[in-house]
Order: sequence, then structure tokens, then C-alpha cells
Amino acid sequence: MKTLAIATFVATVTFVPVHSQETLKTLYNGDPVSVTWDNTMSIPASDFESDVNVGDYIHITFESTTDVIELKADGTWLPGTRFTYLGDDTPDLKAYITADMLDALRTFGLELCGASFTVKKVSICNDGFSMPKGAIWGGYFWVDNWNTLELFKTAFDNYEGQRYLDIYLSDDNGDNTGYFMKVLTAWDNPEAIWADNGQVDHKARIATVDLNGIDLKEALADVNTLMIQSNPEGGAPYNITAVALRSGNSASSVIVSITDDIDSPVTVYNLQGIAVKAAAGSADPLSDLPAGIYIVNGKKIAVR
Repeated sequence: MKTLAIATFVATVTFVPVHSQETLKTLYNGDPVSVTWDNTMSIPASDFESDVNVGDYIHITFESTTDVIELKADGTWLPGTRFTYLGDDTPDLKAYITADMLDALRTFGLELCGASFTVKKVSICNDGFSMPKGAIWGGYFWVDNWNTLELFKTAFDNYEGQRYLDIYLSDDNGDNTGYFMKVLTAWDNPEAIWADNGQVDHKARIATVDLNGIDLKEALADVNTLMIQSNPEGGAPYNITAVALRSGNSASSVIVSITDDIDSPVTVYNLQGIAVKAAAGSADPLSDLPAGIYIVNGKKIAVR
């Protein structure tokens, strides 16, 4: 079982939607740097003090790759990063910046570690990605089969007892709520399962796990990663786009109108102009959507 799971992960290809990319800052663009476990590439904390924000991403361009890459800070996994097997000839890697990740980068800087790869360039870029409130990981992890997102446990270093773990899905998922989702810390160990598929609250855009009764410190003590296994189950492939912690019992429990009231069912768009909900009811058009600002009938509505 464990061998099969690893093989499936290696075969995973992340599909990233095409957006305009803006390079905000170049951190390194010199002679190619060969990285091994004995030769770490470091970028100082001072390089992250300005012109770097939550929702931007670290863009690493490679000359050659062979195996695993780990992004670290102060010798441990950078919060908000995942286990990544590069394989051969991977051109680049994007690591989207969460609030905890930015704090670590500004305190300790960035360390690139791994089995064997050669770095050509490291930049800070932005493509319009919107990091949800409470996100401990963000980005694009493509799910087209039995794929597993392995999130390093440092994402939970600042856990403050939040009740819910929200797993965001991209628009590719359509209105499918029959996808498979399982959250666990180890294979073949029933006690390591945080939520089996039947214990996950499946919505088209968010899968929610109730953390009540889980001692996160104990559950993560002897493992490196939290694993989120998913499968479309006959639906369209999709991206997992974020993992977030939340205290309340609703991802959009309070709706505050910035402009006028809404008086008919409408399509809800995010600030990038992407439809996130169709035929939304006028009474609660943003139900089940994460915190943020949305466009409804040409008007801005805030979810807090």
C-alpha cells in the first residue's frame, strides 16, 4: 500500500491555470548552482524584507533535476511547503507564500535543499493568486487520479486550536460533490486517519474536516507530513488550491455589503473575473465561499 501511494505521487503532474505572471523581484540570477544534501543554496532574510507579500510565489528555475527538493528555513521545512519529487528535467517550481511562510523567510531566509538539482534563477512573482484567510498552504496541486498532497507539518507550527480544516478546490471541479477526500498522517494505520472520506463535508469548492477531538501536536509528533488524498471519482480533474484553518462553523458566516443589496439570483465572480458560483440565491449569494471580496451584479461584496 505504501509503495503504491509513493508511485502514484511521483506520477502526479500539477496543472497550473494560465495567468499573467509578473516578476516582482529577482533573488538570484548568476552562475547555475548545484544543490545536494551536502550543498545547500541560501538566500538571506534581508531579501524578503520588502517587495514580497502573501499570495506572491517563489519561482525557482532549474538547469537540471533528478530527485527531491525541500525548501527550508533555519534547517527545517519552510511552513506552507509540500513534499515535492522533481524527477528528471523539471523546468521550474512555484511555492506560493502564506503568512507563516513570509514570517519565516523574513526571519531566517530561504534554504534550497535536495538530492541533486541545479538552480538557474530564483525570483518572486505574482500571477493574481488569492490566498484564503487562514491558509497554511496555497498553490495548484492537480488531482486527476489517486493523488496525494503531502504538506510538511511545519504548516501547523502556529496552530491555535482552530476547529476546521478547509481544503479548497478549483473551478474545474464544477458542481461535483462526489469526489474522494481523505486526510491522514500515515498509511495502513487507522489511528493516523484524521478524516476518512465519509467524515469529510464535501462541497463543490471546499472540503471541510472537523478537527474536534484531534490532538494536532500529538498527531504530528512522529511524522513529517499531513497527507490529503483525493480522487475525482468520475468527475472532472481539479486543483487543490489551498488548505486553511478556521475557527467558526461557516466559511462565510458574516456577509457585509459594500454597496447596494442584491435582488435576484446571480453569478458570483472573484476579483480576477473568474466565476466562483453560478445562480447564487439573492438571500445569501456568498454562502459556502471563503473570506474575501467578490463581484455580484457589478457590485463588490465582502465576506468576513
